[in-house]
Amino acid sequence: MISTESRTYISHAQMEFPYVVRPSEASEVPVVVSSPHSGSRIPESTLASYALDTRGLLRDGDLYVDELYRDAVEAGATLISTPWSRFLVDLNRMAHDVASSGVEGAADTQGDGLYGERGVIWSVTTRGEKIYRKPLTVEEFEARIRQYYRPYHALLRAELNRLRQRFGFAILLDAHSMPSRATKLHADPGRKRPDIIPGDLHGRSCAGSLSLLTKQFWQDSGFTVAMNYPYAGGAITRMYGEPGNGIHAIQLELNRRLYMNESTMQKIPEFTAMQNRCSAFVQQLTRWRP
Repeated sequence: MISTESRTYISHAQMEFPYVVRPSEASEVPVVVSSPHSGSRIPESTLASYALDTRGLLRDGDLYVDELYRDAVEAGATLISTPWSRFLVDLNRMAHDVASSGVEGAADTQGDGLYGERGVIWSVTTRGEKIYRKPLTVEEFEARIRQYYRPYHALLRAELNRLRQRFGFAILLDAHSMPSRATKLHADPGRKRPDIIPGDLHGRSCAGSLSLLTKQFWQDSGFTVAMNYPYAGGAITRMYGEPGNGIHAIQLELNRRLYMNESTMQKIPEFTAMQNRCSAFVQQLTRWRP
């Protein structure tokens, strides 16, 4: 299996996926940090179906993001992540977001919140590279949804509902990273990115005061911040962000150059400082109230 390094998180219900780390009940706060793209593993049984080499399989992943937030549990937050690559199944997509180039016989999807060839099963990278030698069969697709997609979302939904019931509200921080410069198939090809992009679906996925807190924290920390472009929020933000129903979801994209070398895909010395900033941000979230 492909992996950047071993993971130390405990597993959920004796399963290898997804990972969940909870604080003690006494220190628990109504915050969940979701890291759906930090995994890098590909089952050996599927490796032959990929047209990409190891580096190609890692390049579009949010490497190390789960580690950047690993101390969130010390602030009382729950951390949910996965060991699996987004090129196995993308957890931040709708389950029906597929294209015929990725799944045999699929009706191509495209539109608001749908990514088609980069949907729940990616068939091309953001550089336009072909990922699979041939599309998945319907049976292979359904197996991945059943084995990897549904367990993650069932756990995430249950955790948010549990915290909302206990505290009256819950905050979901959907944690991601982005390349420092957009590539071919991004919405902003060739553009140099800011340091931080919070996404709140243009004010629909959380209370405005939570978005303001997020923007202000990162600006006050000395980072450049741009709201909602080109990342306003993915499927997780859309599915769970219901501020009128007590669940406030915000997506956060971190520029990868802040903590890793994008060419070697290794951490840089500034990684620890960025990890500390992420921990401090989670602590700020724990103080917010609707």
